[in-house]
Amino acid sequence: MSLPFTPTGSGAIDLDVFACPLDGMRLIEASAGTGKTWNICGLYLRLLLEKKLNVRQILVVTFTNAATAELRARIRGRMVDVLAYLRHGTIADDRFVAGLVAAVASNADVDRQQMLARLDAALHAFDEAAVFTIHGFCQRVLVDTPFAAGLPFSLELLADEQPLRLEAVSDFWRRHVASTEISPALADYLAQRQDCPESWARLLGRQLAKSRSRVIWPEELESEGAIDTPGLADAFARASQLWGGDGAGPTGALLVGLAALNAGSYKEDSVRTAARTWTEWFTRGMSHAPDPEESKARLFTADFITARKKKNQTPPAHPFFAAADNLLARHASLTQALHLARLRLLRRMFDEAGTALRQQKRRQRVLSFNDMLYNVDAALASGDTPWLADSLLDRYPVALIDEFQDTDPLQYAIFQRIYGACGDRPAAPLFLVGDPKQAIYSFRNADLHTYLAARRQAGTPYTLRHNQRSTVPLIDACNALFEANPAGFILPGLNYEPVSAGDKPRPLLTDHSDQCDQAPAALRVWWLPDDGGQYLLRAEAIQQVLRATATEVARLLRAAQAGRITLGERPLAPGDLAILVKSHAQGRLLRDALLQVGVGSVELSQHSIFHTLDAEDLERVLLAILEPNRPPLLYSALATELMGFDAVSVAALAADEAQLLRTMARFSGYRDIWQRRGFGVMLRAWIDSEAVTSRLLARSDGERRLTNLLHLGELLQHVGADHPAPNALLRWLNSQRRDDGTDEVAQLRLESDRNLVQIVTIHKSKGLEYGIVFCPFLWDGQPSRFAEAEGREYHDDDGQPVIDFRLEGDAAAADEIKRRRREEKDAEFMRLVYVALTRAAQRCYLVAGCYATAAFGKRSATQGNHSLLNWLVSGRDLSYAEWLSHKLPASQIEADWRSLATAASPQLSLTDLPGKAAITLTTARLAPESLSALPPPARIPAAWRIGSFSSLQHGAESEVSASDHDGRAALAMPAVGGSQATVQTAADSAANGILPDDILLFPRGPAAGDCVHALFERVDFADPRRWPEAIDAALASYPQLLPGQPASASASRLARMLRRLLDDVLATPLPGGIVLSSLLPRQRLIELEFNLPTAGITAQALNGWLKAHGYALPRLGFPPLAGYLKGFIDLAFCHANRYYVLDWKSNHLGYAATDYGQQRLAMAMSAHGYHLQSLIYCVALHRYLRRRVAGYDYERHFGGAHYLFVRGVRPDWHEVAADGRAIVCGVHHHRPPRSTLESLDALLAGASLATSA
Repeated sequence: MSLPFTPTGSGAIDLDVFACPLDGMRLIEASAGTGKTWNICGLYLRLLLEKKLNVRQILVVTFTNAATAELRARIRGRMVDVLAYLRHGTIADDRFVAGLVAAVASNADVDRQQMLARLDAALHAFDEAAVFTIHGFCQRVLVDTPFAAGLPFSLELLADEQPLRLEAVSDFWRRHVASTEISPALADYLAQRQDCPESWARLLGRQLAKSRSRVIWPEELESEGAIDTPGLADAFARASQLWGGDGAGPTGALLVGLAALNAGSYKEDSVRTAARTWTEWFTRGMSHAPDPEESKARLFTADFITARKKKNQTPPAHPFFAAADNLLARHASLTQALHLARLRLLRRMFDEAGTALRQQKRRQRVLSFNDMLYNVDAALASGDTPWLADSLLDRYPVALIDEFQDTDPLQYAIFQRIYGACGDRPAAPLFLVGDPKQAIYSFRNADLHTYLAARRQAGTPYTLRHNQRSTVPLIDACNALFEANPAGFILPGLNYEPVSAGDKPRPLLTDHSDQCDQAPAALRVWWLPDDGGQYLLRAEAIQQVLRATATEVARLLRAAQAGRITLGERPLAPGDLAILVKSHAQGRLLRDALLQVGVGSVELSQHSIFHTLDAEDLERVLLAILEPNRPPLLYSALATELMGFDAVSVAALAADEAQLLRTMARFSGYRDIWQRRGFGVMLRAWIDSEAVTSRLLARSDGERRLTNLLHLGELLQHVGADHPAPNALLRWLNSQRRDDGTDEVAQLRLESDRNLVQIVTIHKSKGLEYGIVFCPFLWDGQPSRFAEAEGREYHDDDGQPVIDFRLEGDAAAADEIKRRRREEKDAEFMRLVYVALTRAAQRCYLVAGCYATAAFGKRSATQGNHSLLNWLVSGRDLSYAEWLSHKLPASQIEADWRSLATAASPQLSLTDLPGKAAITLTTARLAPESLSALPPPARIPAAWRIGSFSSLQHGAESEVSASDHDGRAALAMPAVGGSQATVQTAADSAANGILPDDILLFPRGPAAGDCVHALFERVDFADPRRWPEAIDAALASYPQLLPGQPASASASRLARMLRRLLDDVLATPLPGGIVLSSLLPRQRLIELEFNLPTAGITAQALNGWLKAHGYALPRLGFPPLAGYLKGFIDLAFCHANRYYVLDWKSNHLGYAATDYGQQRLAMAMSAHGYHLQSLIYCVALHRYLRRRVAGYDYERHFGGAHYLFVRGVRPDWHEVAADGRAIVCGVHHHRPPRSTLESLDALLAGASLATSA
């Protein structure tokens, strides 16, 4: 048997997926296009066949829903391929199938019949395959073992926790900031920094999302210091007095002495600007101090003047200069104290609001996506549940983690706790598959340093180095580019491994266009031109790159239309071309440039719809609709692109009172529609009346803009169900526009599915491939702006993530923090370069070069010369730190690029950026689509749907039906004994011996029934001490009021009624000797949900079945039900090894025991259709018990159904049967024969009436 790997010079091992070991921790590094998924499929099928695992035991985890769906499809497809080969011997030149079958037979001595049997079983069970996202896996763990994490049952997933987080922070803000707890100075400081609950809620969200980061606070935070600096007020008053109002004295003294000072710092304009700063400070008050670092205020301080005086010169003098020094020093001390006080408050907020948020989510029984990970990790780390890791390992003996470079410390810790070595237990099989060169999602908390730590732990990694995506010339060109600088990826341990072409067939790009040479390069580098001997300014370079890119795209498509460029057997299509950009702003520039040459494009984006101009414009319009009589709001709305007014039109409207009033009236009409008929109706009326559609579609990007508007309208209409008030809906829209999140439903949608040129952000392009790729902006060396205002993030020397709050409070730490952050940002940019260049299959265009920037009238080539793309080619002999300050001339950098092109020719070429006249693709636009309505079918069949008992009873077709609580049916019942004919007053009740707290006097109707049901759902039968809590909760959820009584008296009496109800019902012996108060919580299942599949059951068939089995019910009339019959059993419980259905009924049948005897109960069961409900519940429980109870036998285990009409259930209310037995009142018990239940079950499943009978 051959070795499973071939050693390489880098120390990595070439992976042979059919021979590598299947045990221990294995890290597989898969460069772009090298068949990562192909190899995962190989590992999966080997584990199935060699380790004899089933699909439920092999855990496969990736990071997105789309990737999960793709993995499932690919694995299943490979199973089908191998099965076809084993059964029929057919194989379409697929080395995967032949290699797998041969390897399994050799490695595990498994014959073909055994393989076939195992794969066939796996394919049939594949719907249960354990292929999850990381969040899906954690959710499964929590659902299966909630008590291990100390969580309640029935948790719901919270897609967006931002509202709850804001609520927790706002509560903290009210208690500790908006109160008198903090000093006025600190309150002013927070206001100046624009701190608010919303901004702090975002900081808390970041803190919670990165719970494994080490937080560094200033050391001074530990010692509380006084905020008020002694002498500051006196110093301010003294300086203000010396300034003298307009500062003429100090300013004059400084201007007179300018000749003695450094001319670089002291100019007349600078001095006068500084004087205005001081005047403004003294005028506005002490709390409005300028920033001495940002302003020129320090020009008036004695220390600065002395430091800037010329040699042998006497500096200007004035008493104010020393006073200014004193004032700024004291104010700096105050600012430092305020900064520390704010950080103390912020740290306290993280603690208190974070705790409050967790408690609130627990009360609401919700979990966010991040909570899933935190709770699983906490449960695995807890000493209280040491068995959990072993339990999960037993369930999932092996795991394959895809896209592992996108992991974070928390995710990796979870898998380490399950699969890592522990005590005497060796590491379990754990395959980590990823490519560190494609780790580009730090903004999603992906942490490359975690990957690198795992690689060190795993030992020598495996590698895939056969590119199955790109052509040989393009692979060779990329190898040459990335090998030009061995340290190109900046971070230690992250090196480029050259790849070779795999054996996967690729379509051939054939280019016979008139501008293509005999051997066209696969990687075409365009060099930025100079401008008369000087390099272009950055802004001009961008414009020239836009024109060149658009022109080349148009040229390619024009040649393709003429048949001169083909991809495989067809002409090159617009969808084969992708332009990769770093930002959406770049994407918009390119879209406009392409439109100018007649090329349509589409931008693939994960950008939020709420961060578009359309969202801002719509908010302006809605504000005007809400308050149409406020002219500024109206003018702002009319000036949007949605309304189309320009400045002249708005000014004309403002001057024409009559027209203005008509416009206000029009907007008032929209407001009335909104308030009366809802947001959606109003939006459509506004769009139609204001001709918004035609106005938008007249624009070059009209289809995009209209798509955005309709998408926003859909989202607002959906949220309007929870925020129906216009003000509330607008607040929600405003909060979404300020939020940084990218919820999936808010991502921009494509305006059409036409075959257009793709404009894609590099982040979005990962995992995709295109025939031809343009990378027009990787040359741009403009430094990234760091988004967060504080709490800088970086990694320490050990690779530990850090959130550092010292930057503003500790100047000594600032340079080190900035250095680390820049290094990490630049390293990620180099990985973006790699991802961009490896998306192409046949050809890639790359723009490179040097350029200039301008500041204060001076040109500088520093930024262009230090760009990271140039580092890749010219930085070979320099460290990264040296590159940032190198003095290489631009000519040397250009020479390095040209040397690379010469060495890598003909695969890589370097030419000047094309500057020819733009080519217009006049034939690129598609003809308008011809649309016509389909003819209607003769009959529209009933749709698949979900029904319920209520929908069967009342003929409803909606999936959501009302609960079956009392009063829903509103069916009349004949009176027996006359006691139901009247409603008793308090006086009548007293006369008839009914006490004031009797449940018979409790309100009636649906709301009262909901209240009673809520009580029995919440109450612990066996613990009367907690009954008051359940009573209060039920009345709070479903408030009741007794007529003619004050609210306080009514509340007290209602609570006593419910307490007496519990005393009676839970103490009354039921048939079978059951007393509910003896049931422990573990013997009960509350609100047991079921979904019974139905195959087109009809009302006629069900009516016939009920009649045949002797159940008298009102005739049913519902549409055929194909789908599911859904419901909730109030209570399923076990007593003496028998299982029962119990349903609470609060129907008011009368005021005497006889009104709740068996005759009246039978009438109520028939009149309201409860017999059918009872039978459906029994079928559901019968099915449940067959699956859950070992050795289940209907006759031994099934106890039947109890329907408790609770107003009449009391220990002392009985009626005497004909045989002398005492029968408890208010309880209807029925246990249908097994044959009856199975007959109904068969009818629901689609059997005919004759068969089911």
